[in-house]
Amino acid sequence: MIKILYDQHCSLCSKEINYYRSIAPKGIFMWCNLHVHNKLLRKYGITYNDALLSLHAIDDRERIFKGIDAFCLIWNNLRGWRLLSFIIKMPLIYFVSKIFYSYFAQWRFNKMKYCKVN
Repeated sequence: MIKILYDQHCSLCSKEINYYRSIAPKGIFMWCNLHVHNKLLRKYGITYNDALLSLHAIDDRERIFKGIDAFCLIWNNLRGWRLLSFIIKMPLIYFVSKIFYSYFAQWRFNKMKYCKVN
């Protein structure tokens, strides 16, 4: 199963993940609230700060995907979303998407009071 580590305390993250959950085929994803599944963070060497900052996914081969790559992994496994993943992975679009996601993630991180951890 693909493990998705997301921030359930973030209303935006929760809405998006809940939507994906509603359309995802059964048995593909394990949706993991990072605030509860801290054993997974330790197992894969993901810091709590990094998990708060960016969406993380671990595929069935134990590879870690972060940020836009985690979204592409999700989209590749959702009917009707594979085209978006293909488009995002195009070289110039991928580069811009990674930058945009990085800025957006940092903005969201700075905005959330509970993200102020050491």
